[in-house]
Amino acid sequence: MKHYIFEKNFPSLNYIKIRWPASKNILAKYIMSNYRKPNLYRLAITCLEELNFRNLKKVRKELKKISEECSKNVNFNTYHNEHHFKAVLVIACILGKKYSLKNYDKFLLVILALAHDMNHQGRRILRNPYYQEKKTLKNLNQIIFRKISNYKKWKRVEKIIMNTYFQGRAEVNDDMLEKIILDSDLLSSLIFGFENGLELAKRLKFELKLEISSLVLFKKFLESLICKKLHLDYSKI
Repeated sequence: MKHYIFEKNFPSLNYIKIRWPASKNILAKYIMSNYRKPNLYRLAITCLEELNFRNLKKVRKELKKISEECSKNVNFNTYHNEHHFKAVLVIACILGKKYSLKNYDKFLLVILALAHDMNHQGRRILRNPYYQEKKTLKNLNQIIFRKISNYKKWKRVEKIIMNTYFQGRAEVNDDMLEKIILDSDLLSSLIFGFENGLELAKRLKFELKLEISSLVLFKKFLESLICKKLHLDYSKI
């Protein structure tokens, strides 16, 4: 084992990637645990280091600000909180290590995985399609505008975030970064088996104050995947 990250006795992303999918059970213990609030800033830095990102010093300020925003949970969400951000970030970085990414895209991968649901409004978004995605983009733009001052680059970020809207129909091109982000968001609720998926559905049920059972909610999620798809072969293992 190369070294440990995240917390004591947890193996590196490289360890997880090399032993995938046998290592899913190891990863599930970290992802599903919600007893300890994760240090998202340290996690983001570690993920960039594991992705061999260059110029880390130049993005620390933005990473710290985004991590702080994602850790607030002012609406007391039980699903869209720092543990969901943790899950999507870790899964995205595992996929990022599998596929070849440009240095700039490694930075965007960590930013978008971490901030895709930043300042999530919980049940307030139920009747307003794309409200959350637009709010996230507005807040994200205020933090990373100087790092993404190019209009074309920002439109790419905008497209990826808007396509994370679960009930939307994403039109995905050959953008590897977009495929990784969209797959990671889905996999965070799907990859660790039925029992863990049911537990996550329970957390979402409480957040949205739904009257249906967690089992019915999770089955509805699985049924909705008929209209969606995982974009990467590695996501389907």
